[in-house]
Amino acid sequence: MKSIELDDMDLKIIEMLRNDGRASYKELAEKLGVGVATVYKRVKRLERLGVIKGYTAIIDEAKLGKTITGYIGLEIRPADTNKVLEELLKMNEVVEVATVTGAFDILVKVKVKSLDELWNFIYVKTTRIKEILKTTTMIAIDVVKEGFTKKIKA
Repeated sequence: MKSIELDDMDLKIIEMLRNDGRASYKELAEKLGVGVATVYKRVKRLERLGVIKGYTAIIDEAKLGKTITGYIGLEIRPADTNKVLEELLKMNEVVEVATVTGAFDILVKVKVKSLDELWNFIYVKTTRIKEILKTTTMIAIDVVKEGFTKKIKA
């Protein structure tokens, strides 16, 4: 994939939208010291080029009771990748999925409310996917940065 040429203003707009996807064109323009029309055109261009893929709410899963983060490494046969990915994407616990290099073929990030729920995910839900040969589970002790949100301990 070819890289897209972006200038400093584009990069500043991207960073500002990462921090607040609901910021208005007016707010962005004021912070950048440019006109609203300039920001509007820049944002629309970034959307058109696919640099900005969309806007979404960042949910605090802990406030929904999902305080446990698990990472599950999956070993599968390469020919079964798409089948396994399709099944994983149907599961509510799954918040991220990546095909990776190294010891695993797929790395899955899950958010759950309890260790029982994590156990159920690993030993009930994933065992229903016959193409998974082996799982290795890691439980996060503390998530310091997630997405673009950093947690700093005082």
